[in-house]
Amino acid sequence: MVTLFWYYNTHKKQTNNYFLLGLFFSFLGDILLMGKGQLFFVLGLLFFLTAHVFYIILVSKNLIKIKLNQLVIASIPYVAFFIVLLNILYDSLGVMKIPVIIYAITISIFGVFSLLLYLQKKTKARLILVIGVVTFVISDTVLALNLFYKSQTYFPLLIMMTYVTAQFLICRFALNLNTKK
Repeated sequence: MVTLFWYYNTHKKQTNNYFLLGLFFSFLGDILLMGKGQLFFVLGLLFFLTAHVFYIILVSKNLIKIKLNQLVIASIPYVAFFIVLLNILYDSLGVMKIPVIIYAITISIFGVFSLLLYLQKKTKARLILVIGVVTFVISDTVLALNLFYKSQTYFPLLIMMTYVTAQFLICRFALNLNTKK
């Protein structure tokens, strides 16, 4: 995350505070998730949730008038995936049900907004954002499966690869916003 912060700062034309706040809270979430135990996990989840809220604001500020049909189309894949994953994980979440569900709803909203932005105007930068958010969802899904369903030895590597890729793609989108203004 420090490298990504450096990358953003060396390539930006102007600062996007929503992106920087998202990056900062992601960094704090990373640090907390290195800790052991439920408290570290919940706090890490809270910081990532906060990061996603800032990313959602970043995207929503670029949306134009939202049409109902576009909102429905953008929501379908995220709602469907949310329901399927929740059905798989629900029984094994235990006391983490509420925090995980709130986090999953938040990242789903981020996904819906990014897809909605792309549907409003199909550009390469917006497609990069959609791919970044989908990659983030994949990273978080593998993390959830690893923690609450069935751990696999290759999951940590897959989680990190998809997480770093997702953050980089979101950064590329934020940089592109700067060049368009």
